[in-house]
Amino acid sequence: MVATMDRRLYLVAILIVAVAFSFGIIIGHFAIKKTQHNATWKHDKLTRQAVHQNYHTFVSSIHATNIEANLKDLTSRPHLAGLPEDLASAIVIEQRWIKDGLQVTKPKYNVLLSYPDENNPNQVTLTSSSGSIIIQTTGTEQVYDATQPKTVNPFLAYTPNGTVSSTKLYYGNYGQLEDIQRLASIVGNASLQGSIIIMRYGKIFRGDKIMHAQYYGAVGAILYNDPVDYAPFGISEDQVYDQKWYMPPGGIQRGAAYILNGDPLTPIYPSTDYMYRVKEENLKYLIKIPAQPIGYGDAQVILQYLQGNNVTTDWNGALPNVVYRYGGILRDSAKIEVRTYNRKERKDTYNVIGIMKGEIEPDRYVVFGNHRDAWTLGALDPSSGTAILLEMTRAIGEMYKNGFRPRRSLMFCSWGAEEYGIVGSVEYVQVPVLWIVNNTLNKDIFLQEYVKVLGARIISYLNVDIGVEGNYKLRVNTSPLLFDIIIEASKMVPSAYDLVDQTVYDRWMRIDRNNITNEPNINYGLATGSDYFSFVQLVGSSNIDARYTFDPAIHGNTGSYPLYHTSYEVFATMKKFIDPDFTAHRTMGQFMGVLMLLLSETPVLQLNVTRYTSALRQAMNNLKINDSTILNPLRSAIDDFDKTAQDFVRRSKSMDTENPYIIRAYNDQLLQLERAFLNPLGQDSDHTDFKHFVYAPSKTNQYGVLGFPTVLDAITSSNKTEINNQIAIATFFVRGALSTLKEFDNFCS
Repeated sequence: MVATMDRRLYLVAILIVAVAFSFGIIIGHFAIKKTQHNATWKHDKLTRQAVHQNYHTFVSSIHATNIEANLKDLTSRPHLAGLPEDLASAIVIEQRWIKDGLQVTKPKYNVLLSYPDENNPNQVTLTSSSGSIIIQTTGTEQVYDATQPKTVNPFLAYTPNGTVSSTKLYYGNYGQLEDIQRLASIVGNASLQGSIIIMRYGKIFRGDKIMHAQYYGAVGAILYNDPVDYAPFGISEDQVYDQKWYMPPGGIQRGAAYILNGDPLTPIYPSTDYMYRVKEENLKYLIKIPAQPIGYGDAQVILQYLQGNNVTTDWNGALPNVVYRYGGILRDSAKIEVRTYNRKERKDTYNVIGIMKGEIEPDRYVVFGNHRDAWTLGALDPSSGTAILLEMTRAIGEMYKNGFRPRRSLMFCSWGAEEYGIVGSVEYVQVPVLWIVNNTLNKDIFLQEYVKVLGARIISYLNVDIGVEGNYKLRVNTSPLLFDIIIEASKMVPSAYDLVDQTVYDRWMRIDRNNITNEPNINYGLATGSDYFSFVQLVGSSNIDARYTFDPAIHGNTGSYPLYHTSYEVFATMKKFIDPDFTAHRTMGQFMGVLMLLLSETPVLQLNVTRYTSALRQAMNNLKINDSTILNPLRSAIDDFDKTAQDFVRRSKSMDTENPYIIRAYNDQLLQLERAFLNPLGQDSDHTDFKHFVYAPSKTNQYGVLGFPTVLDAITSSNKTEINNQIAIATFFVRGALSTLKEFDNFCS
């Protein structure tokens, strides 16, 4: 009996073990399948390809009527930096972006700004030898619409208050360094001492004009817009504002004259509450002489009193009844006086940053920026761009609500105080950066990290300042790496204002084709004219600045539209003269949005390194030097760069695109190429923030971008030792850049 029970227990035990074992196998089987499923799902997600329908959805979501409504609202009130309206406009954008589903922050900076005295307008006065007034400017602009909100009187920000006078007045053409040097060679250096110099707008940055005059001994400066550039069809009432979009006799261009960028009191460092401020009297880069812009109607009278030799043809303007002369002692012993009441004041300004977090690569950012502040109502600069930006975020927000998730993080930036010297974006790059940890947006991002993090994580920076200044064509300035993806985006967007052309690309090729390359004309390099500056020169990201522009063959090629920075930049100007149905605005929004998505959504970044070869050769070929053999080391380095870039492209074609780690490493190589051209020392001790060795501004014109600028400066100085030094440094940076494209285990060969 016992034996029988033992046998039964034994069998039961075996049965239990067998069942447990079988159950374990089943559990293990499904667990393994689940693990394999999860791994497959994660792999598929990491290597997710772009969904082309998203591009089409975005394009169809951009509406001209919405952009028009945005611009009408934005231009209904002034929004000069540092004033209550500045904060009010920042809050409007903040609330819009929250509604669009973005994660929004609004960092504040306390910076040194500059304003005129509204009760005492700045004036330029011409008096006779007896003291009677021949002409005295009002310091204001003619009002055409009494219902228009009051805007700030014309002035040149950061120029000092004060009164200067002289019996000597000289005409300095565009105020370029070569202009003032030529003037000095004609009239004598000593003659310029104690004089006032009048110069016309155009060609270079206004602050550089005044600094050149100051350097040669002038005690004051006057700027004006000559009709040859800003009213090319004459100055009769039917040819200028408010009948056409050309500058009227009483129109005056405002602007900043600070020759550096960012807050003057905290150079290099951010304008946070804890930061030490330099004393104003110790700021050597502020202009020391009073200066004031005037209308060409007043300039006409003043120039009629100039004596001296007639200028050469290339210095002539188009003011009627004026013989353009170099100047000297004024006719009839007259005296010229510049009286300004400007003040500098620390004020708060704000950036607004909106983030749509990336689903797969949240620590990689595609950044879109536009500044918000304007000297007047800003219908073109910058509010045409702001109106486009707000429609883009509305459209992308709707896509997000319907399930769209960007691969990489999208960052939208509304910069403050750009007009004063790119202040908001410079301060942002110096301190605040996006800091995403464990896929979570840190709410304290604006006091956490520095430019190094931005340099490691930004894919590209896309800038729209003046979104629309004409309805003729797309104008693009960019880093060479972005050339091909810009072309691709232009092929995906319908053409504006043309039934003949199907896409932006088609129109571009028809009216602005490069006959040598058989491609659209795209300009390489960016200087300091807008908020891309910090991203080019400090971060080292690839960048684009784009706008829809006018036909220079018809309207001239001054670098800006005629009513730039005047009180006539109103909504009606855009509606009546430039983009009546806002089709160009819509096209710009579609183009920039598609470009942003192309950079965000493709697993492998579509940046073309071989474009940099042609860019480097183009820059080298512009170095005009008698002994071209001096350039041989640089020429050899560029040839080696070409071989390495071609090899990089060949390797990319056989890359395992199913391996997310290889894709990530490849993309990082693309990002590091542009960074490799940054010189941490800058151009020199006075331009430490001009760090990009290939593309940076000229020392004498912040608006102008040059290839190998330090080499060009050395050539200009005719210093052979420095020429050789700078060519050696250029060679060093080209070779350093090519090493970023080599295979990971062979980068130093």
